[in-house]
Amino acid sequence: MSAAEAKITSKGQITLPSKLRARLKVGPGDHVVFIEQPDGRIVVRGRSGTLADMRGLLKGRVTGPEGANIEAWIDEARSRALPARSDKKRRSRR
Repeated sequence: MSAAEAKITSKGQITLPSKLRARLKVGPGDHVVFIEQPDGRIVVRGRSGTLADMRGLLKGRVTGPEGANIEAWIDEARSRALPARSDKKRRSRR
């Protein structure tokens, strides 16, 4: 297990050492999450993006379904999922 040290500024900010940034796979604009464990330890995890951060990434490159097409996609997905569920319900009733 290795250790890394960072100094806290007067504004409460820290600079993560480069080795730690590399290990967490984070860079400028990414987030670091501090998770308190039940035993009091703090676990640090890198978070390099969320689905919300990807919004607009493919804008103009992919055309999505519109109007009735969306409903057709939903109906198709439901039709694939429902038979498996109804079989399970029938079996559990027996």
